[in-house]
Amino acid sequence: MVGETGRLAVLQELLRLEPVIGSLRRRATGPVELSCPGGPVTVCPGEYVEVHLDDANADPKAVGEEPLLVRPERAGAVGAGLSFGDGPHRCPGAHIALLETDVFLSRLFALDGVRMSGGPRVAFQEAIDGYEIRDLTVALPRTGRG
Repeated sequence: MVGETGRLAVLQELLRLEPVIGSLRRRATGPVELSCPGGPVTVCPGEYVEVHLDDANADPKAVGEEPLLVRPERAGAVGAGLSFGDGPHRCPGAHIALLETDVFLSRLFALDGVRMSGGPRVAFQEAIDGYEIRDLTVALPRTGRG
């Protein structure tokens, strides 16, 4: 059985690879020079920068070799990448969200016979550049207790 530290590392890796929100849009507060294939580009103060989390979280320079593989051992250095934001906009409840997810999933998967009772609807939500899951229903076998 994997302990809490191992489960949290797996959750961070899964969130790194499948962030809930696919992109973040931020306004530059000062000049930022970006390296681009056609040469450097300067983002001026007040201009927006859109960060695609799927790409940033899979950049081998940022997360290490084989960035598309789930490797829980990298979570200590990388965490969930930019999935919880960064800097002054970093989610202050990131650690709590991971702990809540761990508790929920650990208890759910510990139940005997837990299963999906029907296929969920999965749709892409352009507003968050990510997907949403609707109508995911889980069921347990009846125990005979009233």
